[in-house]
Amino acid sequence: MQNNGFALTEIVDLADHDDLFELLDNERVYALSHQGITDGFSSVKAISRSTGIETRRLLQPQLSPIDIAAVIAEKLQSTVGFEWADCPTIMLCHSHTNHDSARQLCDELSNILRVPSKKFIALNYGCVGFVELLKRAAELLENLPERVHIPLLTVETPEHWHDSSDKAFCGIVSAGATGTTLWKGPGHSLLHVETSIEYIPAERRKQEVPLFWTEQGDMFDFRGRPEHKLVMHMDGESVFLNGVDLMLEACLESYEQVAGQADRILIAPHQPSGKLLKAMIAAARQVPITADYLNNLPFYGNSISSTIPTILARLEEVVYANDYAPVNDGDVILLPAAGICMNRLTDSMCIGRAAIKWQPGRYDNES
Repeated sequence: MQNNGFALTEIVDLADHDDLFELLDNERVYALSHQGITDGFSSVKAISRSTGIETRRLLQPQLSPIDIAAVIAEKLQSTVGFEWADCPTIMLCHSHTNHDSARQLCDELSNILRVPSKKFIALNYGCVGFVELLKRAAELLENLPERVHIPLLTVETPEHWHDSSDKAFCGIVSAGATGTTLWKGPGHSLLHVETSIEYIPAERRKQEVPLFWTEQGDMFDFRGRPEHKLVMHMDGESVFLNGVDLMLEACLESYEQVAGQADRILIAPHQPSGKLLKAMIAAARQVPITADYLNNLPFYGNSISSTIPTILARLEEVVYANDYAPVNDGDVILLPAAGICMNRLTDSMCIGRAAIKWQPGRYDNES
């Protein structure tokens, strides 16, 4: 989909809220990975090398997803300035092995915001979730008047659907929540957005081994306690191989579409893991794609659909941490993503791409 005058307003996140999250460092991840029957990480340093992450977030033990959903909703409303009752649709991505979880979260949030549950569109979409939110909101805005906000919320608590002894996941996943709105008004212009589901042929997968699969049983939570739940597993080698290719494809297609439209291009990719991100960036530089590549993994981790908007919410901080010059109005930012396909786990992956022109502005309906 091409730009039709749509723009993102302010993007907010909750990563600095110590009252909502506790940090999980590599020493703790090392211990968690040795709880199960499979081999854990060989050392704490190996976790840093493999994941590129030093700390991740868990919900505080007394909290549940609705608690952070309510806080991010309040923060978004107070920052942007709109009324929930005036929004024709509210979109929320919440990934989970329980496909009803996103809908249940929307129903709970509708009670708190005092808006009908039917206004909510619930997505269980995984790593490409934020780009999918952008795509669906843009499609809805085609038939809506100017200055009507469609809120886009991501609420991710992957510790609830992963086994903390599974080193394929325990070192990378992190909780997070973000919010923004899309509208026909001032803000960060949406230049294009596209998502698709890509079938991965058998020769790109291990024989008879699915890309992703679920397992119900006695696992461990991220505080080392036994817990019976439905968790996600993956074939890390196949996912890495195809993830790099899909991320590069998304990056290249967006780059070719916006090349020449700005003096500077930045790339804020989904952050799956340190190894995959480095491989994608190395391949992109060989193409070559001339851009500034942003890595936000060390202290934020892979927060599924919250990952890309977390970068955007703290863009100045991320750009500085990556030793790049400050972002200027008019810079173009590419948002490539690839990852799990929640509806076709075994043989497919999702891919998404979007581009925005960075143009901060006022977002309330009276501006």
